[in-house]
Amino acid sequence: MGPRIAWLLNLGAEVELEDARRTLGAEARARLPELAGRLGALVRPADILLWGGPDEARRAEGAVGKAWLPTPRALAALTQAGARVPAAPSYEVLRQVNDRRFSLGLGATLPGQRAVMTLDEVREALAAPSPGGNWLLRRPHGFAGRGRRRAREDEVLGAARSWIEASLRSFGALVVEPWVDRMADFGWHGFVSREGQLSLGEPTWQETAPDGTWLSTRPAKPGEIGLEETKAFAQAMEQAGAALVAARYFGPFGLDAFRWRDEKGSLRFNPRCEINARYSMGWGIGMGERRPDLDPEA
Repeated sequence: MGPRIAWLLNLGAEVELEDARRTLGAEARARLPELAGRLGALVRPADILLWGGPDEARRAEGAVGKAWLPTPRALAALTQAGARVPAAPSYEVLRQVNDRRFSLGLGATLPGQRAVMTLDEVREALAAPSPGGNWLLRRPHGFAGRGRRRAREDEVLGAARSWIEASLRSFGALVVEPWVDRMADFGWHGFVSREGQLSLGEPTWQETAPDGTWLSTRPAKPGEIGLEETKAFAQAMEQAGAALVAARYFGPFGLDAFRWRDEKGSLRFNPRCEINARYSMGWGIGMGERRPDLDPEA
């Protein structure tokens, strides 16, 4: 059965990685309990759910604390609830490894994908041919389809200009990548121990909305991911795990990937859409019975 866990489900804590003073809006916070009900096997029936509210003092006395994303605010909430606060990577490490530029630093996985820091660089990037005609601009931190915008070259100085300039002013950079025709989405989840050991689950199939919002996860069926795709995906997982260890991150992580169709109609595979250095909605399903995170010392 293992120890009793007190989960601080601070879904959407990426807003704190953008700015430590930021919090989720009231509307987004109100949706958290509904989302928590869709976490599959991550949270067990006997576990305690926490949301970081002022009414949770001592509610998890003696339980082992776990946070969706262990920001300083999340660890403080676990302390207030009386849980045993786990060791966690520093705020600076969390910001670094969840920044989209961290994944991009391991190599571009789509044609024309790059980081830009000025309006002129955005114009230059969007002037190149895109397989889907449009481009996707992504802020360094984001979740559930937030912090992104589709744009064409002619919109940089027009309809998209204010969003682009506000993003560059607030976050310092954007990641530009082609908007492509995604045919199927996948995930692979793992865990990095404090000693740097990597534990992997099994690949999953993910249903997502057109804006990238997660809808559901299930185990990938045999043959659903091709042999060459699986090989590329596995290599991307090993590369991401090694990069996380080198950055002094430890804890849960996941890799998103997708199959897409290029302008010639050929199917291609992106084995590293992004790295999520935290728990994710499909993590419990992807890891199954492999739960190194439930070790009280993890």
